[in-house]
Amino acid sequence: MALPFLHLLLLSLASIMLIRTSADTTTDSSSNTTHLHFYLHDTVSGSNPTAVQVTTGPTKLKGTGAYGFGSMFMIDDPLTEDPNLTSNAVGRAQGFYAYSGLSGTELMLSANIVLTGGDYNGSTITVFGRDNFADSVRELPVIGGSGKFRMARGYMLIKTHSANTATADAVLDVDLYVSNGDGGVIDESVPSSGGGGAAPTGGVTSKTTGVSSSSSILLCPNYVAILVMSCFLAKQLIFSIYMSV
Repeated sequence: MALPFLHLLLLSLASIMLIRTSADTTTDSSSNTTHLHFYLHDTVSGSNPTAVQVTTGPTKLKGTGAYGFGSMFMIDDPLTEDPNLTSNAVGRAQGFYAYSGLSGTELMLSANIVLTGGDYNGSTITVFGRDNFADSVRELPVIGGSGKFRMARGYMLIKTHSANTATADAVLDVDLYVSNGDGGVIDESVPSSGGGGAAPTGGVTSKTTGVSSSSSILLCPNYVAILVMSCFLAKQLIFSIYMSV
């Protein structure tokens, strides 16, 4: 009876170890979510523009003046805490936008939000998507980042704060909601947007919240089968011990 007993014991231990290994692969996941708020100044006119036209589309679009379908602008737009261009600078929006819709109000925007103040200095957030400036609120996805925002995901909401139809200059009200894919630590000492506190010089107004998800072991069919087999082997083990006495 010793040999069957040994076989049953080894099978039982193997089943228990398999169940234990399956449970250990399910881990807690967490992310840090931060809310950034600032104003983007897109200046096309004057002697020192921050948006420069580099291509001209052949098909003129309604309501855009000289701009045509396919017209593209390279940008290095300043970002500030307040709508006033002389308020604290927090970074730059560097990239390009192009007229990508025949309606004349749709842009394809690709930009790196380069932050230049406080703990975010040197970090970037990359956005890419459709900006229909005829809408009161536009949403663009965050597709990545660097530094504090490495592997970032999220979205950017844009509202037009002011626009000059004669010069095409505009000030945009921007809210960024970003989650750090690598669990990076966000500085919680930075005051929240609209909280009345002053952000560090050159900093960006932000609000950070921890978002966590609870873990659970999913009872998939494989786990159920292993559990049933373990119970059966345990029963056989007890029976073998009883018979060997």
